Amino acid sequence: NSGGINAEYGVSTQSTGEASPVCLDLDSYISQYVGNVCLQRLKFYVDNSRPSSDNYRLLIQTAMDCKNITVYTDAVEALNNTCPSEGISVNVDWITQTSKYLINKVDRLEQDLKSYQLSQDKENIRRTHQMLGDHYHDCGDLSNAIKHYQKSRDYGTTVAHTMEFLLNIIKVSVYLNHWTSVSNYIKKTDHIDNTDVKITRRLLLAKGLCEMSHNNYKHAARIFSNIPCDTWDNEIISPLCVLIYASLCALASFNRKDFQKLLIENNNFKQYMDAQPTIRNFLFAFYNREYSAGLRSLELLRSEFKLDLFLSPHVDNLFEKIRSESIKQYYSPYMTCDMNKMAEAFNTNIDELELELMKLVADQPVRIDSHNKVLRASEDDERSRIFENVLDLSLTYKQKTQALLVKSAILKAGLVIKYLQAAVEEKPSTST
Repeated sequence: NSGGINAEYGVSTQSTGEASPVCLDLDSYISQYVGNVCLQRLKFYVDNSRPSSDNYRLLIQTAMDCKNITVYTDAVEALNNTCPSEGISVNVDWITQTSKYLINKVDRLEQDLKSYQLSQDKENIRRTHQMLGDHYHDCGDLSNAIKHYQKSRDYGTTVAHTMEFLLNIIKVSVYLNHWTSVSNYIKKTDHIDNTDVKITRRLLLAKGLCEMSHNNYKHAARIFSNIPCDTWDNEIISPLCVLIYASLCALASFNRKDFQKLLIENNNFKQYMDAQPTIRNFLFAFYNREYSAGLRSLELLRSEFKLDLFLSPHVDNLFEKIRSESIKQYYSPYMTCDMNKMAEAFNTNIDELELELMKLVADQPVRIDSHNKVLRASEDDERSRIFENVLDLSLTYKQKTQALLVKSAILKAGLVIKYLQAAVEEKPSTST
């Protein structure tokens, strides 16, 4: 579904090594999601972007479509406070009708539930709890949703029912940011045989988000980069988000060689990259050691990345780690490195670069020559290293020789044979 990837953000697809500023087309963005998933992302976007009457109106309409009265009233109030000249009044009739509809729906489902409980119809009890959970989830009442999903577990009779329950709990826990619960329930799915690609993808998406939430960017990158790209359905994150998450996490935690294996040579991940040239271009800028262009491209995208529901808390940390890893990759092949050229490559001045290097080289075999503005790798004394290796080999040879001499002396003295004979002679007497 490469069209879905291209449609989500209005990103320039010019084939330069530098990304253009991303203009988030909100209509295209939310079209990738439906129901409460769409509403949650849209609300986060509107709350964290520059106030806009059009954005608030879109949020209001989406809240009405999702029958979420709380988000609707909050959005109307925010619109009236931030854009008084374009404010609107609360649609009291809609609130009354929607409240009545929601109450009637819950009453009907609860009556059905009582009827099924009296007849002890386990399957319909399970299905009704699940329908109540879906209803509360769609309305944004996640605490009630998780309560009914939990109750449905007691009436499950098949492996498919168990998997369905686990997926529902994981889905709600993700939006509640209960990452410990997400991790625990994902582990429970490990004991269930599953061949459904969609279920596998949903579990991998949740697992990747869980790892990223704990700042385990290396593990998150491995998970996201191997999520199947085909047959994409309504998921908690879109294909473009998978591309962005995997790219940033990999750049922040892998060296160039591992980065190449994980992303550049990954046939599955190439499908994500080919669908979004802007992201692909800045990835190849880093891979080709064009750090200035790569970092500049990232900086242009920073504000857009901060509008993502799950990525936003990690953007600054990831960008800092990517810059640090890029600096290490820059100087690692050389014995000496001109800090003036390095400062130019990383769009900074020599004083700020020196401060960065002081933090980075603390545990590295590198020293800073502040006077000459040169970064020097610690010289490897080849002669001393070879001499130490020879000493180690001679010690190993001596130990092995002594062991052989001891073994030869034992055999010559017949100690082993006597022990075996004594054991054979004692055996009959022991058995009697």
